[in-house]
Amino acid sequence: MKAGDSYRNFVIKSSQDLPEIESKLFEVEHKPSGVSIMMIVNDDDENVFNICFRTCPQSSNGVAHVLEHMVLCGSENYPVRDPFFSMTRRSLNTFMNAFTGADFTCYPAASQIPEDFYNLLSVYIDAVFYPLLTRNSFLQEAWRYEFTPENRLIHTGVVYNEMKGAMMTGEARLSEALNAALFPSVTYGVNSGGDPRDILTLTLESVRDFHQSQYTLSRCLFYFYGNIKPSRHLDFLEEKLLRHVVKPEKNSVSVPLQKRFKEPVREIATYPLNSQEEDKVLFGISWLTCSILDQKELLALYVLEVVLMGTDAAPLKSRLLKSGFCKQADMGIDSEIREIPVTLVCKGCSPTGAQKLEALIFASLEDIIREGIPENLIAGAVHQLELARKEITGYSLPYGLSLFFRSGLLKQHGGRPEDGLRIHSLFSELRTQLQNPEYLPKLIRKHFLDNPHFSRVIMVPDAELISKERHEEQTLLSNVQKSLSSEDAEKILQDSLELEKAQSQEENLNVLPNFSLDKVPNSGKEFNLIKDIVAGGEVLHHCCFTNDLIFVDVIMDMPPLSEEELPWFRLMIFLMLQLGCGGRSYREQLEFLLEHTGGVDVIYDFSPHANKNSLLSPSISLRGKSLSIKAYKLFQGFKDILSGVDFTDIARIKELLMQHNEALTNSVRNSPMSYAIGMASADKAVTSYMSYLMSGLPYVNTIRNLVRNFDQEIHRVVQILQTLFTKCFSGKRQVVVSCSAQNYQQLCDNNFYGIFEHIIVPTRPWENPTFNFKLSSQGLYIPVPAAFNVLAFPLGDLPYDHPDSAALTISAEILDNVVLHTKIREQGGAYGSGAAINLGRGSAYCYSYRDPEVAASYHAFLQGISEIAMGKFTKENIHEGILNVIQSLDVPVAPGNRASVAFYRLRCGKTPAVRQAFRRAVLSADKEHICQVMDKYLAQKTSSATFISFAGVEMLQNAAASLPEGFPIHSAL
Repeated sequence: MKAGDSYRNFVIKSSQDLPEIESKLFEVEHKPSGVSIMMIVNDDDENVFNICFRTCPQSSNGVAHVLEHMVLCGSENYPVRDPFFSMTRRSLNTFMNAFTGADFTCYPAASQIPEDFYNLLSVYIDAVFYPLLTRNSFLQEAWRYEFTPENRLIHTGVVYNEMKGAMMTGEARLSEALNAALFPSVTYGVNSGGDPRDILTLTLESVRDFHQSQYTLSRCLFYFYGNIKPSRHLDFLEEKLLRHVVKPEKNSVSVPLQKRFKEPVREIATYPLNSQEEDKVLFGISWLTCSILDQKELLALYVLEVVLMGTDAAPLKSRLLKSGFCKQADMGIDSEIREIPVTLVCKGCSPTGAQKLEALIFASLEDIIREGIPENLIAGAVHQLELARKEITGYSLPYGLSLFFRSGLLKQHGGRPEDGLRIHSLFSELRTQLQNPEYLPKLIRKHFLDNPHFSRVIMVPDAELISKERHEEQTLLSNVQKSLSSEDAEKILQDSLELEKAQSQEENLNVLPNFSLDKVPNSGKEFNLIKDIVAGGEVLHHCCFTNDLIFVDVIMDMPPLSEEELPWFRLMIFLMLQLGCGGRSYREQLEFLLEHTGGVDVIYDFSPHANKNSLLSPSISLRGKSLSIKAYKLFQGFKDILSGVDFTDIARIKELLMQHNEALTNSVRNSPMSYAIGMASADKAVTSYMSYLMSGLPYVNTIRNLVRNFDQEIHRVVQILQTLFTKCFSGKRQVVVSCSAQNYQQLCDNNFYGIFEHIIVPTRPWENPTFNFKLSSQGLYIPVPAAFNVLAFPLGDLPYDHPDSAALTISAEILDNVVLHTKIREQGGAYGSGAAINLGRGSAYCYSYRDPEVAASYHAFLQGISEIAMGKFTKENIHEGILNVIQSLDVPVAPGNRASVAFYRLRCGKTPAVRQAFRRAVLSADKEHICQVMDKYLAQKTSSATFISFAGVEMLQNAAASLPEGFPIHSAL
C-alpha cells in the first residue's frame, strides 16, 4: 500500500517508513464514513488494537468514566451482563483494558494469535457502538441507593466506590485542584473520573446522551499495531461496522483553548490525613505552556524537565531539597492534552515552608539562567530522552500501545503521528537548537518566569476531614431517607432485588467468542541463552533486536544474611546508587549516570527451586542499560559502584533518608494493597518473611525510627552498611546480556570493559535460610473510606513441579471468575477482587481493593473457597481458568528483559522441560483434581489463614464483631 491507493472503500492517506522502530506507518480513511484508521505494521506478533474516542465531559459527574464501564456490560450482539470480564477468561489476550483520559476514552486489547485478536475486536466494536446501557448496569457501575440490614440508606456502586478511594490521597486531590484552577473553562478542569459528590447527580439518561453525542465515527480513531496484514484489518472493519455507512458524519469539534490568565491563581485546600507529624503539607504549581502540536518545543520542555529536576543534583531540585522547605520534589509533563501543563509538586513540606516555595522556585530559575546551564546536563537530558524513545518497552503496557499514546492522541488533536514516532530527525533538530546557549534559558523565561498562566495550590492535612465528609454524606442520606415515600423506599428495595437477581442469574455465554483449548500453542516461548567465557568470566547472552541498546545484569550470589541484617540490606541497595563512588561525588555520579546510561538498578532475587521451595539460590545484581556507543561508560559505572560506595557522606544520607521516609509513609497510605498482601503472607514461607522484613511495615518503621533518631544512630548504621556492602559485592560475577549480535561482539572484543577484573572473595551459598515468625489476623487503619482486604493461606513446601501446582493455580482463577468477581465487585461494589497462588512465596490468597466492605468480603472469600472445593463450577469454568493460566505463562517479554528472564528461570530450575511439564499439566487439568487441591490447600487450612485489612478505622471497628475472634485494630503507621 502507498499514499493515494484505494482498497475497497478505503483510501490510503499516507504511507511512511519508520526505520528507527523497524515499522511502517499507514494513515487510512474510510471514504463513505470519513472514519480514520492508523496502522503501525512490523514483525511483532503481539498485535494491538485501540478504539479511541474524543470525549469531553463538562462536569465532574464522571459521565465519561461511568460510560466506559457501562459499554462493557453488554451489547446488541453480545447481550450478556459482563462481556469484558468474560472475554478476559475466554481468550489468550496479552492485554485488555479501557481508559478514561482527560479528553479521550479508549478501548485497547492485544493478542499474539490472530483469531483471538479478531474475537476481541468484534466484542469491543459491538460494545462501544451498540451498548445496551441498561438500568441495571447503571446501578451496578455508577451509583445507587441501598438499605443496609439495619435499614440505613447508603450510596454504593463500582465507580462511586472507586473514586471515593482514589480521591482520598493528598496527591490526587492536589492534582485535581491544580487542573481545576489551571483550566477553569475547558474540559481539562473537571475530574473526568468523577468526584464522588458529583457522581451522585449522574443519571442514566445523561450517560445515554453522552454516548450518542461522543461515541461517533467522526470522533473515533481506530489504531492497529503488529504483524497482521493491513488489508485484513480493513476487511474486518468494513464487514463488522462500516459497510452500511453511506455518508460522513459531521466533523468533531476540537477542545477549545483555555483563555490565558493575566494573573496566576493561588489556592489553599485540605486533604485527609491523621498524623502527628507537622511536615505533611503538599505544594503544587502548574504552568500552562505550549500546544501539543508544537512537538519540537514540547521535546525541549522534556529536556528542561530533566535538566532542572532529573536527579537530586539537578539545579532546581537540589535547591528545593536543600532549602529545608520540602523533603521530596518532582516535575511532570502531561503531553496527552491539547495544551501542555508542566507541574512541580513538593511533598513533606512544613506549613511555613510551603508558603516560601513559590518564591524560591522563581528565584532559583532566575539564578539558573544567570549562572548558565552546564553543557553536560543538557547532553545528559537529551541522551535520556533519546534512549527512552529508542527502547522497545512492554513492561506495563504492550509496546504497540505505548506507541499509540505517543502518536495516536497527537493525531486526534490534528497533529502528525509520525512526529511522535520519529527519533533521529527530531533529535537532530533539537541538538541544532540546543547549540544556541540562550535557547533553554529563553524557554524557562517564556513558560515559567514570564508566564502568568499558572496555578499554585497548597494542600494542608486535616485530621477531621474524613469525619466531616462522612458526616456530610450521612446527613445527606438521612435527609433523603426521611423524605422517602413508602413507594420510593419500595422502589429502592425492588431495584436492589432486581440487580442482585440479574447478577446471580446464569447466562448463556456461548454468544461470546471462545478460544478453543485445541488451538492453544503446545509450548511457550523460550529465550535461548548462549554461554561464553570472556576474560575469565561467565557471560550469558540472548541475541535479539533491541534498537541499538544493550541490557546488562552483573549478578553475584547473595551471601547468608541474618534476620537483623535484612532491613539494612534493603536500605543499602536504596542508598548505594545515589551516593558517590569511583572518585566522584554524589552529584558527579548522578550526572554521570544521567549522561551515559539509561539507569542502573540493584535487583535481588531469592530464586526458590522448582522442585523444593525452601531451597533457594538468592542473588543480587546490578542491572543497567545504555546505547551501544555508551557501553564503555555503562561498565565503568558498574565497576565504580562495585569498587566501593561513599557511605561516609552523612549529609547526603540524611537527605536521602528524609526523602525515603516520606515516600514510604505515603506509599502505605496510597498503595496499601501490596502491604496487605505482604503482611498476610509473611509467615507462610521464608521467602515471604524475608520480603516482609525488607519491603513491608517493619522496614517502613525501621526507616521512620532511623530518621527520628538520626544523630544518635547514623554512625552505627554506616558501619553496618559498609560491612554489608563488602559482604555482598565481593563474590564471583556473572554477566547476562540482551542485545544484537553486532553489539554483543563489540562487548566481547573489549572483554566486557574489565568487569571481571577484581579480587574474588569466595562466599558461602545461602541455600536454606530459616526464620521463625507467626503473625495473627488484624486490621490496620489508614485515612481512606475503603478497605484493602487479604486472606492468605500457607502452601507449605509445595514446589512448582509438584503435580498439584498446576491444578491449584487454575483453582484460584476459577474462584475469582465464578465467585469473587460476582460477590465482591458486582454485588459488593468493590473496584476489584481476585485470588492468586504464589508458589515461590509459599502462599495462596484472596484479595479485594477499594472495597466498601470488610467482613462481607472476608466471608465471601471463605464461601468461595468452600464452593469451589465442593465442585460448584462447570466445565466451561475450567476452560476459562486454563486460558487464564496460559495467559500468565505466555506474557510477552520485552527484548531488554529476555536474557534476565531466561537466566532466572534456569537459576531456580524452571528449565524448558520443567516449564513444558507444567504447561501440559495445566492443559490436562480436570474437575476432580481442581476440587481436591482447593480442599486440601485452602478449605482445610482456614485455621492457618491470616486475614489482614487496611481500612478506615470506623470500617474496621464495625466489622470486628464479624471477623475471627481477637481481631486487633491498630494504626498502620
